[in-house]
Amino acid sequence: MVKVSIITPVYNVEACIEKCIRSIMSQTCKDFEFLLIDDGSKDRSIDIAKSLLKDSDVNYRIITQKNSGVSTARNKGILEARGEYITFLDSDDYIDSKFVELMYDKAKTTNCDIVFCDYSEVDANGNTLVKNRTKYLNDFISGKEAALRQLSDDITIGMRSAIYKMSVIKDNNLLFDSNRKYGEDMVLIVKALIHANKVISVNEVLAFYVIWENSITQNVSLKHLDCYNSYVDLLEYVKGMGDLKKIEKFLIEYKIPYSIAHIFSVFSRDKNFHQNLFEFLARDNVKRDLRKYKLQRLDKSNIRYFIQCKAMSYFPKTFSRLINKVK
Repeated sequence: MVKVSIITPVYNVEACIEKCIRSIMSQTCKDFEFLLIDDGSKDRSIDIAKSLLKDSDVNYRIITQKNSGVSTARNKGILEARGEYITFLDSDDYIDSKFVELMYDKAKTTNCDIVFCDYSEVDANGNTLVKNRTKYLNDFISGKEAALRQLSDDITIGMRSAIYKMSVIKDNNLLFDSNRKYGEDMVLIVKALIHANKVISVNEVLAFYVIWENSITQNVSLKHLDCYNSYVDLLEYVKGMGDLKKIEKFLIEYKIPYSIAHIFSVFSRDKNFHQNLFEFLARDNVKRDLRKYKLQRLDKSNIRYFIQCKAMSYFPKTFSRLINKVK
């Protein structure tokens, strides 16, 4: 068994995959496997990967599937992985050369199920946009506490910035929801945290998240509705476990209403999506969820969301026009 399995979906990324591959080749710890899941890529992505890896000392496999999306590709990687721990790296992101070494060593010396590090947001040229994305932990905490901290943004675990004990993933049948195009990674992270005994951080920036101008998070798309749908899915999962009242309460009173506010903010930017927005806000379940928002603390951000939830509930069209005038 290798120490870590690195899962990387590949689909038409010939312009940026080399940096990702080279970051894998530069790892100081070589006891890992690198699984590239070819999601029916039609460009030179896989050829570039092969040419870089063929004479390297990287233990790699290329697994091909018909184009089915990133979640299905990651799930294929989970099923094929043989590592003691597993991590997920998108093909346009990259990691520090000591990622595997430091993350695995921390997991073993602390006997933790999940280890996360900090990550920076960078542009396509490697320029730093946001240097630090998370707070660090001075010691390990329980997985359930980590899940609540993740949801409340007290810590920020990204897809590329954590390793998970394989048994936590496989023993609990954790997979990405291929029906969701937004928020599915967040759901898996929180589920894994819930099932973990102990969670700790490596207090360094070891991963790099590349922000592209044409990414789903930048463009207006109906896929953003899955922000709401994913949190609703997570709530149902949490309810089914029966002993997670704090997490359940936080989802109901903050995260789900917050997701509606996020959709409102995104769709308000583009008149082509206003009708979709108003139809979404008119749904009974959405109106009900909006009314459940409660202030988590008396600060500017929470008060703003409280006002926004009330405005969306009672006069969404007027509020949308007002928001666009302010912008």
